Amino acid sequence: MKRSLALPSLFLTLAFVLSLFFAPGVQAASDLADGTYTIDYTIVKAENESASMANDYFEKPATLQVKKGEITAQIQMNHSKWITMFKVPDKGDFADAKVIKSDENEDTRVVEFKLDDLSKPFLSKIHVTVESINYDHDYTIRFMFDTKKLKKVESAAKQASDKAGAPAAAAEKTGADKGAKAGTATPAASAKPVARAEAIAKAENTAPAASTKPEATAYAAKQSADKVMLSADNPQTGDQAPLAFFTALFFISACYLVRSLQNQ
Repeated sequence: MKRSLALPSLFLTLAFVLSLFFAPGVQAASDLADGTYTIDYTIVKAENESASMANDYFEKPATLQVKKGEITAQIQMNHSKWITMFKVPDKGDFADAKVIKSDENEDTRVVEFKLDDLSKPFLSKIHVTVESINYDHDYTIRFMFDTKKLKKVESAAKQASDKAGAPAAAAEKTGADKGAKAGTATPAASAKPVARAEAIAKAENTAPAASTKPEATAYAAKQSADKVMLSADNPQTGDQAPLAFFTALFFISACYLVRSLQNQ
């Protein structure tokens, strides 16, 4: 009887340790805070895990817009003229994905569609036509999203603020340098604190004008969120349920183990 308690406690402890290594990452829409993210992905064939020829036609990474628990993916297609059809799941069937941007000169277009779970393969159908080589085929493909490479993107407003603030800092430094030079240009200036202070104040008063250049602010604000790929912030999930479960599991297993050892 004493030994029968030791075995379950040992299994519970082992289960807790393994759960720390294999606990799922950020996957579902409910795990993600509202905002813009980027994520890498691979397109594989419908029948196996090998990469599809379509993998080379889609730009990486994808952009994700998360709002109120819903994920909308935005992906750019290269060689847009070749991909004459791109359908995604819709109400039990397949429908054409929404086109939000198209560039005939670059031969690209950007489509968007809804995602339910990033950890599951996303099925879609495409038709590829290349007239120059008499190529005309339909394909069923799967998008495999890499949740380990999910990155939060800074907002456009913050990007604009950071870019507009850089010229201001440079202008302030330049103003301070000019003020220092103006104050030490001649012995008379350095000997008169009032004159030196006036020279520094005059130089510093020119800095705000540089920080509010309309060109810098307009350029920064114009940057599109789907092209901002440099942020490496971790996504905010706010989900503490798995941690509480694992803590309770560890506590229970520890109690069983201590009790079984005391009874032996």
